[in-house]
Amino acid sequence: MSKKNILDYDEAKTIRPQNFTLTAMKEFYDTIESDQFQGASEDTIYKYLTNIMEVVSFKDFLKRYIYEYAGIKENFNQVTNYTELLLEIFARNGCYDPDDIEEKKKLKKKANRWLTSESVKRENMFYIGFGLNMNDKQISEFLTLVLKEPDFDFTSPKETIYWHCRYNGKSWREAQKLIEAYENQAEDPSIRENHMWKAMQNDPKMYVSSEEGLEKYLHYLKQLGVAKKRETQAREIFMDLYERAQELCAIHLNRYPDLEKGKNQTELKAEDINPSRMESILYSGVPVTDNGNLMSYAKLREQFKSKRLSRARINGILSGKPIERFDLITLIFLIYALDEEKLVKSAPARFSEFVDEANDLLIEAGMIELYPVNPYEAFVMMCVVSEDLLDTFAGVWEKSYDEE
Repeated sequence: MSKKNILDYDEAKTIRPQNFTLTAMKEFYDTIESDQFQGASEDTIYKYLTNIMEVVSFKDFLKRYIYEYAGIKENFNQVTNYTELLLEIFARNGCYDPDDIEEKKKLKKKANRWLTSESVKRENMFYIGFGLNMNDKQISEFLTLVLKEPDFDFTSPKETIYWHCRYNGKSWREAQKLIEAYENQAEDPSIRENHMWKAMQNDPKMYVSSEEGLEKYLHYLKQLGVAKKRETQAREIFMDLYERAQELCAIHLNRYPDLEKGKNQTELKAEDINPSRMESILYSGVPVTDNGNLMSYAKLREQFKSKRLSRARINGILSGKPIERFDLITLIFLIYALDEEKLVKSAPARFSEFVDEANDLLIEAGMIELYPVNPYEAFVMMCVVSEDLLDTFAGVWEKSYDEE
């Protein structure tokens, strides 16, 4: 494979260079602190999301990586057999058995989807990284620069193992064996949070780079129940935020009743606010299908990438689905958009309070702090400093459909 950095391609030949991450934070804060942004409208925010903020196409970067890895000589734009190339490279790196017809069919279907997608799920990115023989740094670049996701999470046993394996050039099958060994660890009541664990947390890469260090690190993770505690804590935080949002949604709907239903409407209580009602408040600007479901993303599909707290999403979480960062961030925003005490504060004071509370809760849930390089998080944070948070949030969504 070429030693040329995958992020430094020749603009004249292919995808233009994407150095946006180095300046994205500065651009974001420069924008919200500018005179033009004060009292920002949905037009200002929409323009930032669609014209100023860089959006990277996963499919293009994936094709470019395959192009470079395979050492293809013909012009990048003339290559069409990326699916076949991906399957060949995956087989070479031991990520599937090419003689297994069913397995090959399933992977081909996935490959076709990856090669036409603007984004992929985080877990898929690790599998792709192993299949295409990416090292740990290249996977990090895809996570942070292309998917605009946080880097490797060393409180996650799987991601810790993935990093160790790619750092040391180990295969997908070796990673699965290590995951199985982690899951089958016997209980060890002697393990406690001590100075060694604190040292490991300060610099996990230094410890997990070696097999011995990885074994010790995973032993602490398992015996201290770090992953389970994080999942439990995230769910507790979500439920607390959801209940707060229910109360505020009830107050909001009682204050602004549906005029089509007449004057004598029963006063709503928090328990009357189901996922459908919460969805209707958040996404009043989004058109719905004949079945009442929110329509797809229109112009902002690339920016938001499945970041929508719909009724289906809420019902899924209430039924036990894992909680993601955007779920918590969206609920915190909804609370700020409906809480009169927060709305009467100045925009800078409200923004500062929102950032502090969101970061505290995200950290408590075992997640990273707000990341305005991510378009959805930048959008929410911009809405917080607007004059009317809820109308601006809905207005940006609505504008997306108007311009489709």
